[in-house]
Amino acid sequence: MPKMNNQLMKIGVLFVLLLVLSFVLVHFNVTSCSSFSYVGCDIYYSLVAGGKPKIMIVQGDEGLGDPEFLFQTLRGPKFSARATLKHIDLVSLPLLRENSIVIVEKAREMSVEDIKMFMDYVNLGGKMVWVGDAGTKTPLDESDDNYFLSFENRGSEQNGFIGPWARRNGDFQVSLDYLLGVNFKSNYCDLVDCSNNGLIGHLNIVDSDEKIVYGISQGLPLYGNFSIVETSSEAYQSALAFMDNGTDLIATPPTEYFWLNSGRTNFGGEFPVIVSSGVGGRVVYYAFPPEYFVSDEMPIDEDTGERIQYWALFENMYYGMLYK
Repeated sequence: MPKMNNQLMKIGVLFVLLLVLSFVLVHFNVTSCSSFSYVGCDIYYSLVAGGKPKIMIVQGDEGLGDPEFLFQTLRGPKFSARATLKHIDLVSLPLLRENSIVIVEKAREMSVEDIKMFMDYVNLGGKMVWVGDAGTKTPLDESDDNYFLSFENRGSEQNGFIGPWARRNGDFQVSLDYLLGVNFKSNYCDLVDCSNNGLIGHLNIVDSDEKIVYGISQGLPLYGNFSIVETSSEAYQSALAFMDNGTDLIATPPTEYFWLNSGRTNFGGEFPVIVSSGVGGRVVYYAFPPEYFVSDEMPIDEDTGERIQYWALFENMYYGMLYK
């Protein structure tokens, strides 16, 4: 009997160690909580969040996105999510860390310290969705060239500045472009007249087995504004979806976009619009606000007379980030 009790104790200790290991692997996105079934995700969030996963939407005063509509949609009956909406001026790193995922949108103006705060949140194990042009404009007191990284700062022979997500904080580099896996170029509607809110292109899915884009139709018509970015060759990322413009976009960028060449520029004809990056894909960049595609801003289908809505794009953001 003592021998059997000893074996049971060893099995119990092994079971506890396996549970702890599973928790650590899920927490740092080495494996998915859904690897143990969706029940595993519910157990995980019950332990770390006391119930459903907590979501924080962080907004500023300008930029792409409708954070209030995003908040209402997540809190609505379709998701019943534990979501909060905070202005960036009221957010701190400890507050971010109370959440399972942070969504940043309509926050074009952002200081280098704000950017570093979000990067620290991810580096400490947080999951983040970054939308459109968030963080592409500096406050007035950080607007001179000393707050931006040049290619030369990174040892390249190329001239000019990298972009608004490559910042400097004294002698330190704050490389949000590395974290997101992309470099910001321009907003589409800063280059093209979007007043008619018409078709801008079609969605091309790279790997339909990825949860962020699972079940989304190839060639889905896209509408509205989005941010033109290019993947960074110096960062690890996986482009999950592209927007096919149908032809090369040739336009003159606004003068305030000092990281671009002045004059007529060929921006290409295909742009990454959903990009996964970071260890375990903890960060997903959306070039467009996902909530736009389930909003009243979408056009009416002429054949059915009903408003076009792409719920799969929105649902995949929620379930793909939290239950993967």
